[in-house]
Amino acid sequence: MRPLTAAFFLAVISPIAPGTSCGSLRLHGSEAGVTIYDPNPSHLWNRLHGAIFVRADVPSTAGVPDALDPPLWFHSKHLLSQPSHERILRILDEFLKTHGERLIRDPLKRAMLQRDLWAVFDWSVGREPDRLGEPAYEKEELELQPRLVEIMRRIALTPEQIRQLPSNYTQALASGQFAKDYDPAHPDRPFLPPDLFDLNGPWVQIYNNGANEPIAAGHENTFSRSSFLVFMRLPGGRKATFDYFRTLWDFPQPWIPRPDDDRHEQTTVNPELPQFPVGTQVALVRQLILFDNEGNLQGTPITESVQIRVYRNVASHADRDVFANEDEAIKKSGQDFYQFTLSRSLLFAGKGLKATAPDEREFSMFNAFGPDEGSPAQFIPLDKYRPVLKTCFECHLGQGINSLNTRSHLLKPDWLTHEYPAGSYQAPLPWWGYLDAHWKQSRYDWGLLSGYWKANGPH
Repeated sequence: MRPLTAAFFLAVISPIAPGTSCGSLRLHGSEAGVTIYDPNPSHLWNRLHGAIFVRADVPSTAGVPDALDPPLWFHSKHLLSQPSHERILRILDEFLKTHGERLIRDPLKRAMLQRDLWAVFDWSVGREPDRLGEPAYEKEELELQPRLVEIMRRIALTPEQIRQLPSNYTQALASGQFAKDYDPAHPDRPFLPPDLFDLNGPWVQIYNNGANEPIAAGHENTFSRSSFLVFMRLPGGRKATFDYFRTLWDFPQPWIPRPDDDRHEQTTVNPELPQFPVGTQVALVRQLILFDNEGNLQGTPITESVQIRVYRNVASHADRDVFANEDEAIKKSGQDFYQFTLSRSLLFAGKGLKATAPDEREFSMFNAFGPDEGSPAQFIPLDKYRPVLKTCFECHLGQGINSLNTRSHLLKPDWLTHEYPAGSYQAPLPWWGYLDAHWKQSRYDWGLLSGYWKANGPH
Protein backbone atom coordinates (compact mmCIF):
# COMPACT_ATOMS: atom_id res chain seq x y z
CA MET A 1 0.00 0.00 0.00
CA ARG A 2 1.19 3.51 -0.74
CA PRO A 3 2.03 5.57 2.36
CA LEU A 4 0.26 8.92 2.43
CA THR A 5 0.62 11.76 4.89
CA ALA A 6 -1.67 14.55 6.03
CA ALA A 7 0.61 17.08 4.36
CA PHE A 8 0.19 15.24 1.08
CA PHE A 9 -3.58 15.22 1.46
CA LEU A 10 -3.63 18.97 1.96
CA ALA A 11 -1.36 19.56 -1.00
CA VAL A 12 -3.47 17.46 -3.33
CA ILE A 13 -7.00 18.27 -2.30
CA SER A 14 -6.87 22.01 -1.76
CA PRO A 15 -5.99 23.48 -5.16
CA ILE A 16 -7.78 22.87 -8.44
CA ALA A 17 -5.35 21.45 -10.98
CA PRO A 18 -3.63 24.20 -12.97
CA GLY A 19 -4.80 24.49 -16.55
CA THR A 20 -7.99 22.59 -15.92
CA SER A 21 -11.11 24.23 -17.28
CA CYS A 22 -13.85 24.63 -14.70
CA GLY A 23 -16.42 26.30 -16.91
CA SER A 24 -19.34 24.69 -18.70
CA LEU A 25 -18.28 21.50 -20.42
CA ARG A 26 -19.29 20.46 -23.91
CA LEU A 27 -21.27 17.23 -23.69
CA HIS A 28 -19.41 14.15 -24.87
CA GLY A 29 -21.22 11.13 -26.22
CA SER A 30 -20.68 9.22 -22.99
CA GLU A 31 -22.39 11.97 -20.97
CA ALA A 32 -25.36 12.88 -23.16
CA GLY A 33 -28.89 11.78 -22.54
CA VAL A 34 -28.66 10.97 -18.81
CA THR A 35 -31.58 12.39 -16.81
CA ILE A 36 -31.11 10.64 -13.49
CA TYR A 37 -31.07 13.71 -11.24
CA ASP A 38 -32.85 16.33 -13.34
CA PRO A 39 -34.92 16.39 -16.57
CA ASN A 40 -32.16 18.45 -18.19
CA PRO A 41 -29.34 16.17 -19.43
CA SER A 42 -26.95 19.14 -19.25
CA HIS A 43 -27.43 19.39 -15.48
CA LEU A 44 -24.09 19.06 -13.72
CA TRP A 45 -25.18 16.11 -11.59
CA ASN A 46 -26.42 14.27 -14.69
CA ARG A 47 -23.14 14.90 -16.49
CA LEU A 48 -21.19 13.60 -13.51
CA HIS A 49 -23.35 10.46 -13.38
CA GLY A 50 -23.02 9.96 -17.13
CA ALA A 51 -19.24 10.29 -17.08
CA ILE A 52 -19.10 7.41 -14.59
CA PHE A 53 -21.87 5.09 -15.76
CA VAL A 54 -21.96 5.59 -19.55
CA ARG A 55 -18.72 4.52 -21.18
CA ALA A 56 -17.73 5.21 -24.79
CA ASP A 57 -15.43 2.17 -24.73
CA VAL A 58 -18.27 -0.10 -23.55
CA PRO A 59 -21.20 1.12 -25.69
CA SER A 60 -23.71 -1.21 -24.03
CA THR A 61 -23.53 0.91 -20.88
CA ALA A 62 -25.55 3.60 -22.67
CA GLY A 63 -28.53 1.28 -22.47
CA VAL A 64 -28.32 0.92 -18.67
CA PRO A 65 -27.44 4.37 -17.27
CA ASP A 66 -29.41 3.55 -14.12
CA ALA A 67 -27.36 0.42 -13.38
CA LEU A 68 -27.02 -0.50 -9.72
CA ASP A 69 -23.23 -0.18 -9.68
CA PRO A 70 -20.71 1.72 -11.82
CA PRO A 71 -19.31 -0.40 -14.68
CA LEU A 72 -15.82 -0.55 -13.21
CA TRP A 73 -14.11 -3.91 -12.87
CA PHE A 74 -10.90 -4.94 -11.12
CA HIS A 75 -8.70 -4.15 -14.14
CA SER A 76 -10.78 -1.36 -15.72
CA LYS A 77 -8.96 1.73 -16.98
CA HIS A 78 -12.03 3.94 -17.37
CA LEU A 79 -11.69 7.26 -15.50
CA LEU A 80 -7.91 6.74 -15.31
CA SER A 81 -6.91 6.49 -18.97
CA GLN A 82 -7.55 9.20 -21.52
CA PRO A 83 -9.86 10.73 -22.57
CA SER A 84 -12.17 9.67 -19.72
CA HIS A 85 -9.72 10.80 -17.02
CA GLU A 86 -9.48 14.37 -18.28
CA ARG A 87 -13.26 14.49 -18.67
CA ILE A 88 -14.06 13.27 -15.15
CA LEU A 89 -11.52 15.70 -13.63
CA ARG A 90 -13.08 18.60 -15.51
CA ILE A 91 -16.56 17.74 -14.25
CA LEU A 92 -15.36 17.18 -10.69
CA ASP A 93 -13.48 20.50 -10.75
CA GLU A 94 -16.54 22.25 -12.13
CA PHE A 95 -18.58 20.77 -9.28
CA LEU A 96 -16.05 21.95 -6.71
CA LYS A 97 -15.51 25.45 -8.12
CA THR A 98 -19.18 26.24 -8.73
CA HIS A 99 -20.39 24.52 -5.53
CA GLY A 100 -22.45 22.00 -7.42
CA GLU A 101 -23.67 20.59 -4.11
CA ARG A 102 -26.01 23.59 -3.91
CA LEU A 103 -27.83 22.63 -7.10
CA ILE A 104 -29.75 19.79 -5.43
CA ARG A 105 -30.84 19.77 -1.80
CA ASP A 106 -32.97 16.62 -1.84
CA PRO A 107 -31.38 14.31 0.80
CA LEU A 108 -32.27 11.19 -1.18
CA LYS A 109 -30.51 12.38 -4.33
CA ARG A 110 -27.51 13.53 -2.31
CA ALA A 111 -27.36 10.11 -0.64
CA MET A 112 -27.31 8.34 -4.01
CA LEU A 113 -24.62 10.56 -5.48
CA GLN A 114 -22.46 10.00 -2.40
CA ARG A 115 -23.03 6.26 -2.76
CA ASP A 116 -21.90 6.18 -6.38
CA LEU A 117 -18.86 8.42 -5.87
CA TRP A 118 -17.87 6.22 -2.94
CA ALA A 119 -18.01 3.18 -5.22
CA VAL A 120 -15.66 4.90 -7.66
CA PHE A 121 -13.28 5.84 -4.84
CA ASP A 122 -13.09 2.29 -3.46
CA TRP A 123 -12.62 0.89 -6.95
CA SER A 124 -9.71 3.26 -7.59
CA VAL A 125 -8.04 2.10 -4.39
CA GLY A 126 -8.40 -1.62 -5.08
CA ARG A 127 -7.92 -1.92 -8.84
CA GLU A 128 -4.83 -3.52 -10.36
CA PRO A 129 -3.20 -3.44 -13.82
CA ASP A 130 -4.54 -6.05 -16.21
CA ARG A 131 -1.14 -7.40 -17.20
CA LEU A 132 2.59 -6.89 -16.65
CA GLY A 133 3.90 -3.70 -18.18
CA GLU A 134 0.55 -1.92 -18.14
CA PRO A 135 0.48 1.54 -16.50
CA ALA A 136 -0.51 1.49 -12.83
CA TYR A 137 -2.14 4.94 -13.15
CA GLU A 138 -0.96 5.95 -9.68
CA LYS A 139 -0.78 9.63 -10.64
CA GLU A 140 -4.30 9.52 -12.06
CA GLU A 141 -5.64 7.78 -8.95
CA LEU A 142 -4.13 10.49 -6.76
CA GLU A 143 -5.75 13.15 -8.92
CA LEU A 144 -9.15 11.48 -8.80
CA GLN A 145 -9.45 10.40 -5.17
CA PRO A 146 -9.26 13.75 -3.28
CA ARG A 147 -11.79 15.33 -5.62
CA LEU A 148 -14.23 12.46 -5.08
CA VAL A 149 -13.87 12.69 -1.31
CA GLU A 150 -14.34 16.44 -1.18
CA ILE A 151 -17.59 16.24 -3.15
CA MET A 152 -18.80 13.36 -0.97
CA ARG A 153 -18.00 15.46 2.08
CA ARG A 154 -19.95 18.44 0.73
CA ILE A 155 -23.09 16.44 -0.02
CA ALA A 156 -22.99 14.27 3.13
CA LEU A 157 -26.18 14.24 5.17
CA THR A 158 -26.65 14.79 8.88
CA PRO A 159 -27.43 11.72 11.03
CA GLU A 160 -31.03 12.94 11.34
CA GLN A 161 -31.40 13.26 7.56
CA ILE A 162 -30.08 9.73 7.12
CA ARG A 163 -32.54 8.38 9.68
CA GLN A 164 -35.38 10.03 7.76
CA LEU A 165 -34.51 8.46 4.40
CA PRO A 166 -37.39 6.36 3.07
CA SER A 167 -37.59 2.58 2.95
CA ASN A 168 -37.93 1.73 -0.72
CA TYR A 169 -38.75 -1.86 0.26
CA THR A 170 -41.84 -0.55 2.04
CA GLN A 171 -42.62 1.59 -0.99
CA ALA A 172 -42.35 -1.44 -3.28
CA LEU A 173 -44.81 -3.34 -1.09
CA ALA A 174 -47.22 -0.39 -1.10
CA SER A 175 -47.09 -0.17 -4.90
CA GLY A 176 -49.06 -3.41 -5.13
CA GLN A 177 -47.20 -4.50 -8.26
CA PHE A 178 -45.70 -7.64 -6.70
CA ALA A 179 -47.28 -10.78 -5.31
CA LYS A 180 -46.87 -11.29 -1.56
CA ASP A 181 -46.18 -15.02 -1.66
CA TYR A 182 -44.55 -17.58 -3.91
CA ASP A 183 -47.03 -19.25 -6.25
CA PRO A 184 -45.78 -22.67 -7.46
CA ALA A 185 -48.41 -22.57 -10.22
CA HIS A 186 -46.88 -19.31 -11.51
CA PRO A 187 -43.16 -19.48 -10.66
CA ASP A 188 -42.43 -16.72 -13.16
CA ARG A 189 -44.38 -14.21 -11.05
CA PRO A 190 -42.02 -12.14 -8.84
CA PHE A 191 -43.03 -11.92 -5.19
CA LEU A 192 -41.86 -9.67 -2.38
CA PRO A 193 -42.62 -10.92 1.15
CA PRO A 194 -44.19 -8.19 3.33
CA ASP A 195 -42.93 -9.84 6.54
CA LEU A 196 -39.26 -10.20 5.60
CA PHE A 197 -38.11 -7.68 8.21
CA ASP A 198 -40.68 -8.60 10.86
CA LEU A 199 -38.62 -9.40 13.97
CA ASN A 200 -41.29 -11.87 15.08
CA GLY A 201 -42.27 -13.10 11.63
CA PRO A 202 -41.55 -16.32 9.76
CA TRP A 203 -38.26 -15.10 8.26
CA VAL A 204 -35.27 -15.71 10.55
CA GLN A 205 -32.08 -13.75 10.07
CA ILE A 206 -28.79 -15.63 10.14
CA TYR A 207 -25.72 -13.74 11.28
CA ASN A 208 -22.23 -14.33 12.61
CA ASN A 209 -21.68 -15.42 16.19
CA GLY A 210 -18.16 -14.36 17.07
CA ALA A 211 -16.60 -14.51 13.60
CA ASN A 212 -14.50 -11.55 12.50
CA GLU A 213 -16.12 -11.05 9.12
CA PRO A 214 -19.63 -10.27 7.85
CA ILE A 215 -22.12 -13.05 7.19
CA ALA A 216 -21.84 -12.74 3.39
CA ALA A 217 -18.12 -12.01 3.26
CA GLY A 218 -17.78 -12.58 -0.49
CA HIS A 219 -20.45 -10.03 -1.28
CA GLU A 220 -19.18 -7.49 1.26
CA ASN A 221 -15.63 -7.74 -0.05
CA THR A 222 -16.95 -6.72 -3.47
CA PHE A 223 -19.48 -4.16 -2.23
CA SER A 224 -17.97 -3.00 1.04
CA ARG A 225 -20.22 0.07 1.07
CA SER A 226 -23.22 -2.17 1.69
CA SER A 227 -24.48 -4.33 4.53
CA PHE A 228 -25.74 -7.81 3.62
CA LEU A 229 -28.44 -9.69 5.51
CA VAL A 230 -29.30 -13.38 5.10
CA PHE A 231 -32.75 -14.75 5.96
CA MET A 232 -34.29 -18.21 5.86
CA ARG A 233 -37.89 -19.34 6.06
CA LEU A 234 -39.10 -22.94 6.28
CA PRO A 235 -42.67 -23.76 5.23
CA GLY A 236 -43.68 -24.28 8.88
CA GLY A 237 -42.75 -20.73 9.84
CA ARG A 238 -40.50 -19.32 12.55
CA LYS A 239 -40.64 -22.26 14.98
CA ALA A 240 -39.97 -24.77 12.22
CA THR A 241 -36.98 -22.71 11.09
CA PHE A 242 -35.51 -22.59 14.61
CA ASP A 243 -36.15 -26.32 15.03
CA TYR A 244 -34.22 -26.96 11.84
CA PHE A 245 -31.35 -24.79 13.09
CA ARG A 246 -31.33 -26.91 16.25
CA THR A 247 -31.11 -30.05 14.13
CA LEU A 248 -28.13 -28.67 12.25
CA TRP A 249 -26.48 -27.53 15.48
CA ASP A 250 -26.87 -30.96 17.04
CA PHE A 251 -25.70 -32.88 13.96
CA PRO A 252 -22.81 -35.07 15.21
CA GLN A 253 -20.43 -34.64 12.27
CA PRO A 254 -20.91 -31.22 10.59
CA TRP A 255 -17.32 -31.15 9.34
CA ILE A 256 -15.36 -33.83 7.46
CA PRO A 257 -11.77 -33.99 6.10
CA ARG A 258 -11.35 -32.32 2.75
CA PRO A 259 -11.05 -35.03 0.10
CA ASP A 260 -8.29 -33.11 -1.72
CA ASP A 261 -6.13 -32.77 1.40
CA ASP A 262 -3.81 -35.77 1.68
CA ARG A 263 -2.53 -34.65 5.09
CA HIS A 264 -6.08 -34.50 6.51
CA GLU A 265 -5.38 -31.13 8.13
CA GLN A 266 -8.29 -29.25 6.60
CA THR A 267 -12.00 -29.77 6.85
CA THR A 268 -15.05 -28.94 4.79
CA VAL A 269 -18.77 -28.88 5.50
CA ASN A 270 -20.29 -32.35 5.48
CA PRO A 271 -22.45 -32.65 2.32
CA GLU A 272 -24.75 -35.04 4.20
CA LEU A 273 -26.12 -32.39 6.54
CA PRO A 274 -29.81 -32.80 7.45
CA GLN A 275 -31.87 -31.28 4.65
CA PHE A 276 -34.55 -28.65 4.94
CA PRO A 277 -37.94 -29.39 3.32
CA VAL A 278 -39.25 -28.48 -0.11
CA GLY A 279 -40.72 -24.97 -0.05
CA THR A 280 -37.90 -23.46 2.01
CA GLN A 281 -36.99 -19.90 1.01
CA VAL A 282 -33.74 -17.98 1.41
CA ALA A 283 -33.22 -14.24 0.93
CA LEU A 284 -30.08 -12.13 0.58
CA VAL A 285 -30.71 -8.41 1.18
CA ARG A 286 -28.22 -5.69 0.34
CA GLN A 287 -28.67 -2.45 2.31
CA LEU A 288 -27.10 0.94 1.66
CA ILE A 289 -24.47 2.36 4.01
CA LEU A 290 -23.60 6.06 4.05
CA PHE A 291 -21.33 8.29 6.08
CA ASP A 292 -22.72 11.41 7.67
CA ASN A 293 -21.38 14.96 7.64
CA GLU A 294 -19.05 14.11 10.52
CA GLY A 295 -17.53 11.19 8.62
CA ASN A 296 -19.24 8.48 10.67
CA LEU A 297 -20.70 5.35 9.08
CA GLN A 298 -24.46 5.08 9.21
CA GLY A 299 -26.86 2.35 8.17
CA THR A 300 -29.91 3.31 6.12
CA PRO A 301 -33.34 1.80 5.36
CA ILE A 302 -32.60 1.90 1.62
CA THR A 303 -32.54 -1.54 -0.01
CA GLU A 304 -30.13 -1.90 -2.92
CA SER A 305 -31.12 -5.42 -3.90
CA VAL A 306 -33.08 -8.46 -2.76
CA GLN A 307 -32.32 -11.95 -4.06
CA ILE A 308 -34.76 -14.72 -3.18
CA ARG A 309 -34.40 -18.44 -3.80
CA VAL A 310 -37.31 -20.86 -3.43
CA TYR A 311 -36.62 -24.61 -3.26
CA ARG A 312 -39.31 -26.37 -5.29
CA ASN A 313 -37.47 -29.67 -4.86
CA VAL A 314 -34.41 -30.98 -3.05
CA ALA A 315 -32.61 -33.81 -4.85
CA SER A 316 -30.13 -36.17 -3.24
CA HIS A 317 -26.54 -35.11 -2.73
CA ALA A 318 -25.35 -37.75 -5.22
CA ASP A 319 -27.43 -36.18 -8.01
CA ARG A 320 -26.29 -32.63 -7.48
CA ASP A 321 -23.76 -32.29 -10.32
CA VAL A 322 -25.35 -34.44 -13.02
CA PHE A 323 -26.53 -32.19 -15.84
CA ALA A 324 -25.97 -31.76 -19.56
CA ASN A 325 -26.44 -28.01 -20.06
CA GLU A 326 -27.27 -24.77 -18.28
CA ASP A 327 -31.06 -25.14 -18.44
CA GLU A 328 -30.85 -28.65 -17.03
CA ALA A 329 -28.49 -27.45 -14.31
CA ILE A 330 -31.00 -24.79 -13.26
CA LYS A 331 -33.78 -27.35 -13.26
CA LYS A 332 -31.74 -29.84 -11.23
CA SER A 333 -30.81 -27.12 -8.74
CA GLY A 334 -34.45 -27.32 -7.64
CA GLN A 335 -34.56 -23.55 -7.19
CA ASP A 336 -36.57 -20.65 -8.53
CA PHE A 337 -34.67 -17.37 -8.50
CA TYR A 338 -35.97 -13.81 -8.03
CA GLN A 339 -34.19 -10.48 -7.88
CA PHE A 340 -35.26 -6.94 -7.08
CA THR A 341 -32.91 -3.99 -7.46
CA LEU A 342 -32.78 -0.32 -6.64
CA SER A 343 -33.64 2.00 -9.51
CA ARG A 344 -32.78 5.64 -8.96
CA SER A 345 -35.72 6.83 -11.03
CA LEU A 346 -38.14 4.68 -9.03
CA LEU A 347 -36.47 5.61 -5.76
CA PHE A 348 -36.74 9.35 -6.45
CA ALA A 349 -40.38 8.87 -7.48
CA GLY A 350 -41.18 6.99 -4.25
CA LYS A 351 -42.05 3.77 -6.08
CA GLY A 352 -39.63 1.30 -4.54
CA LEU A 353 -37.78 -1.49 -6.34
CA LYS A 354 -37.56 -2.96 -9.82
CA ALA A 355 -38.09 -6.69 -10.41
CA THR A 356 -35.52 -8.34 -12.67
CA ALA A 357 -37.26 -9.77 -15.73
CA PRO A 358 -36.60 -13.41 -16.79
CA ASP A 359 -34.69 -12.30 -19.90
CA GLU A 360 -33.02 -9.22 -18.39
CA ARG A 361 -29.28 -8.83 -18.68
CA GLU A 362 -26.91 -6.73 -16.62
CA PHE A 363 -23.19 -6.19 -16.24
CA SER A 364 -22.27 -8.36 -13.28
CA MET A 365 -19.87 -6.82 -10.79
CA PHE A 366 -19.71 -9.77 -8.37
CA ASN A 367 -16.92 -12.29 -9.06
CA ALA A 368 -17.24 -11.32 -12.71
CA PHE A 369 -14.90 -10.67 -15.62
CA GLY A 370 -15.53 -7.25 -17.15
CA PRO A 371 -16.06 -6.68 -20.88
CA ASP A 372 -13.08 -4.30 -20.87
CA GLU A 373 -10.68 -6.80 -19.29
CA GLY A 374 -8.41 -9.08 -21.28
CA SER A 375 -7.86 -8.84 -25.02
CA PRO A 376 -10.28 -6.98 -27.33
CA ALA A 377 -11.28 -10.33 -28.80
CA GLN A 378 -12.82 -11.23 -25.43
CA PHE A 379 -15.13 -8.22 -25.41
CA ILE A 380 -18.77 -9.21 -24.91
CA PRO A 381 -21.62 -6.73 -25.45
CA LEU A 382 -24.44 -6.72 -22.95
CA ASP A 383 -26.93 -8.42 -25.26
CA LYS A 384 -24.63 -11.46 -25.41
CA TYR A 385 -24.65 -11.92 -21.63
CA ARG A 386 -26.80 -14.63 -20.11
CA PRO A 387 -30.00 -13.50 -18.39
CA VAL A 388 -29.29 -12.49 -14.80
CA LEU A 389 -31.64 -15.04 -13.25
CA LYS A 390 -29.84 -17.82 -15.12
CA THR A 391 -26.54 -16.99 -13.45
CA CYS A 392 -27.69 -17.28 -9.83
CA PHE A 393 -27.30 -21.05 -9.71
CA GLU A 394 -23.57 -20.81 -10.52
CA CYS A 395 -22.76 -19.90 -6.90
CA HIS A 396 -25.50 -22.12 -5.47
CA LEU A 397 -25.10 -25.43 -7.29
CA GLY A 398 -25.50 -27.67 -4.26
CA GLN A 399 -28.78 -29.26 -3.33
CA GLY A 400 -30.84 -27.74 -0.54
CA ILE A 401 -28.73 -26.76 2.44
CA ASN A 402 -25.55 -27.38 0.43
CA SER A 403 -26.44 -24.44 -1.82
CA LEU A 404 -26.53 -22.07 1.18
CA ASN A 405 -23.02 -20.64 1.32
CA THR A 406 -23.52 -19.28 4.82
CA ARG A 407 -24.47 -22.70 6.26
CA SER A 408 -21.20 -22.95 8.18
CA HIS A 409 -22.55 -20.30 10.59
CA LEU A 410 -25.33 -22.71 11.58
CA LEU A 411 -22.92 -25.47 12.60
CA LYS A 412 -20.81 -26.25 15.64
CA PRO A 413 -18.41 -24.99 16.78
CA ASP A 414 -19.13 -21.71 14.91
CA TRP A 415 -15.70 -20.43 15.90
CA LEU A 416 -16.16 -18.84 19.33
CA THR A 417 -19.66 -20.15 20.03
CA HIS A 418 -19.74 -23.40 22.00
CA GLU A 419 -23.37 -23.63 22.96
CA TYR A 420 -26.44 -23.54 20.78
CA PRO A 421 -27.24 -19.81 20.35
CA ALA A 422 -30.96 -20.29 20.96
CA GLY A 423 -31.96 -16.67 20.49
CA SER A 424 -29.10 -15.34 18.42
CA TYR A 425 -30.40 -15.71 14.90
CA GLN A 426 -32.01 -12.29 14.82
CA ALA A 427 -29.62 -9.36 14.72
CA PRO A 428 -30.45 -6.51 17.14
CA LEU A 429 -30.77 -4.04 14.25
CA PRO A 430 -32.49 -4.77 10.96
CA TRP A 431 -30.01 -3.00 8.67
CA TRP A 432 -26.71 -2.39 10.35
CA GLY A 433 -24.66 -3.87 13.14
CA TYR A 434 -21.46 -3.35 15.06
CA LEU A 435 -19.67 -6.13 13.18
CA ASP A 436 -20.31 -4.52 9.80
CA ALA A 437 -19.03 -1.14 10.99
CA HIS A 438 -15.95 -2.64 12.66
CA TRP A 439 -15.13 -4.67 9.56
CA LYS A 440 -15.52 -1.73 7.18
CA GLN A 441 -13.46 0.57 9.37
CA SER A 442 -10.60 -1.92 9.39
CA ARG A 443 -10.24 -1.80 5.60
CA TYR A 444 -7.51 0.15 3.84
CA ASP A 445 -9.92 1.91 1.49
CA TRP A 446 -11.86 3.32 4.46
CA GLY A 447 -8.66 4.46 6.17
CA LEU A 448 -7.55 6.23 3.01
CA LEU A 449 -10.93 7.91 2.56
CA SER A 450 -10.92 9.03 6.20
CA GLY A 451 -7.43 10.46 5.75
CA TYR A 452 -8.50 12.58 2.79
CA TRP A 453 -11.60 13.68 4.71
CA LYS A 454 -9.72 14.76 7.83
CA ALA A 455 -6.93 16.42 5.90
CA ASN A 456 -9.30 18.92 4.35
CA GLY A 457 -10.85 19.88 7.67
CA PRO A 458 -14.47 20.53 8.60
CA HIS A 459 -17.06 22.09 6.30
